[in-house]
Amino acid sequence: MPNKRSRGEVRNSKLQKVAADLFLKHGYEGVTIDKIVELAGGSKSTVYTEFGGKCGLFISSIENLCREANEPLTKIDYAGLNLEASLKKLSIQILHLITAKRSVELHRLAIGEAVNCPEVGEAWYTHGPARTASFIRALLESRREELRKTTIPIDRIAVLLHDSLTGDILYRLLAGVGKPKSDAELERLACTAVDAILGNVCSDPSKK
Repeated sequence: MPNKRSRGEVRNSKLQKVAADLFLKHGYEGVTIDKIVELAGGSKSTVYTEFGGKCGLFISSIENLCREANEPLTKIDYAGLNLEASLKKLSIQILHLITAKRSVELHRLAIGEAVNCPEVGEAWYTHGPARTASFIRALLESRREELRKTTIPIDRIAVLLHDSLTGDILYRLLAGVGKPKSDAELERLACTAVDAILGNVCSDPSKK
């Protein structure tokens, strides 16, 4: 039988959710603890007791937003797929993840507000990009036998693929340049990135 969440957990979860929505819409400086409590319930003392204040709640909200964004990556089924097909399936999902409107807003928020709350940069990177790249690393580790001997560490291969997926397309979205990509375009970009990286480390490139 699943454990029921305590009243405190439910209260804190609501505070985090309401705070996240407000921070995404108004930025760090545009949100007050009073406004969060007004919409979420609870009290200012709860925010200070449970989160250490506004900055702590901001960090917690960023972490939750990152976990929420990465959740679909935990549910991908790779049954019957080789490394190439698995990486392409994962990469397509990652591109959908990082190009989602909420994810782009989160990226802007975290980078833009790190000055006001220095710890948020580390929290966002750890629970966001680094966590996303960890799914690539775990997949490569699980299919190590399909990689040829290489001096490139798997950690580095994962970062290279992650960066090739998220680089130009994310920069464009952050800068408001161009139009959002269609599903077909995202799939093509993901497959191209995998081909470029995997072609140098796959045990049998001739089979690609």
